[in-house]
Amino acid sequence: MSLQTVRNVVLLFSNPSWSDGHSIPSTILRNITALSSQIAYSEDLLGNITTLSTTSVSTTNGVVQGLLYVPDLEENDPCQNTTAQYIPANVTRQVNLPTTNYNLIALAPWINVNCTKSFLASARTDPIRGMLVYLPDGDTSQPPDVDDEAWDLEDGGLWKTQNRYPVYAIPGASGNEMMRQLSLYSGDLSQVPFSSQIISTYSPNPADYVRVWTELTVVTVSTTLPLWAFILIILGVIVAVIGSTSFLMHFVQSRRRAALRRRVMRGEVNLEALGIKRLMVPLDHIQTFTLFTYNYDPPLSSSPASPKSPKEGRRSSEVSRQPGSMRIEKNNSALDYQPACLICLEDFESKKTIIRELPCGHIYHPECIDEFLSQLSSLCPSCKASMLPPGYCPKITNSMVRREFGTRRLRSRGPGIHVDVERGRQRLSSWSSSMKKHICRVSSPKPDEAVDLQEQPRVGRPSTVETTRDRMQDLVVPVDETNSDDGRPQWKRTALKVFPGFR
Repeated sequence: MSLQTVRNVVLLFSNPSWSDGHSIPSTILRNITALSSQIAYSEDLLGNITTLSTTSVSTTNGVVQGLLYVPDLEENDPCQNTTAQYIPANVTRQVNLPTTNYNLIALAPWINVNCTKSFLASARTDPIRGMLVYLPDGDTSQPPDVDDEAWDLEDGGLWKTQNRYPVYAIPGASGNEMMRQLSLYSGDLSQVPFSSQIISTYSPNPADYVRVWTELTVVTVSTTLPLWAFILIILGVIVAVIGSTSFLMHFVQSRRRAALRRRVMRGEVNLEALGIKRLMVPLDHIQTFTLFTYNYDPPLSSSPASPKSPKEGRRSSEVSRQPGSMRIEKNNSALDYQPACLICLEDFESKKTIIRELPCGHIYHPECIDEFLSQLSSLCPSCKASMLPPGYCPKITNSMVRREFGTRRLRSRGPGIHVDVERGRQRLSSWSSSMKKHICRVSSPKPDEAVDLQEQPRVGRPSTVETTRDRMQDLVVPVDETNSDDGRPQWKRTALKVFPGFR
């Protein structure tokens, strides 16, 4: 409890008496200060008070009150002589108070360690509600703070917890004045100040008491935090948990992005073949792929090649050099016979058609494959091998990490769930076989049928360019964009930005 004000007034108490064999306790008859302030002492001390100990006591509306007195010391206590110059001999002691057990307020000077301990020990045996101490220096300013060495009793502050009452320090000048007033209001009714006016005004019993009554207005300092502080603490904890969780998830996701980036650069993961990310090959890299002149000599019908012959159904390795900057090199590809471009389905003309060979060994018209790789897909239309530059990797996002992780989990659950990168080869082999049959089949017109060599107009047939574009779209590996972050609701995208580890 923190003391705010001290109010001293003078009260008239009745003397305990006997009636019909019963004791009638002392009662408060008059508040002389309130009725006639001119003939009684009163003092209000506002502020300039230091709380030294805060032992709680029960209060009524925040007021601790009782009769003001000075605790008694032992007769053989050396402090009897030490305190004589500060405490008048006729000061109010407990013996001078009415015999009824009123609450008490103690007053004592803070002289030295031993005398202060003696006053505190004496007060512990009395029914007091609080104690006022002061440095007898006559100072009117506020006493030193509670941590000041002036209040050190050389016991490590143990004295603050030993007492059952709070202790407050008041200015030295106020303490000296209160001690002087206690010496004036300690005798009988005829010895107090303005006794004649009091007797003539109130006609008291000569055995009645006139004593100083002290009221201490205190404010209880709650040790529990207010509601708003609890709310702030809870919000702080929630923010800390969310922040630390988000930071940890971002850190883990950054490690996963870096791991996936390394795997993509090493060629272990094909993002487009997995349907994760649509990629295109830079045109300057496409132009580094080898250009050839298509050269194929079909085997003679008189000496059909054995099915196991390495030359059957294969392109000739002999090519002719073309003028200009076109690269004409030797090709030792062991792929099956490719009579036509898989994109536009036009046949290659031996020793005339310029073809581009991809690193996987498949050949196409340069204009077809250049447009396909630079605008539609980074995969070979036949075998779905990646044509990206070595070490190339697009920007890896958390969505890519989640989808690649999900694909690996599906693969681990069963051998039947995988991405068939050989599908293009099988399609090409089947298609080339049918083309061989078509090329080798020679049909002659019947004699009675006239052959019209004039080109017939194409009615309702799409142009070659449109057919080629449609064919390109059919060869592109589908990429499921609905599983990306852009296809999610706004709140899910926001949650994934904060907690990237959630799915």
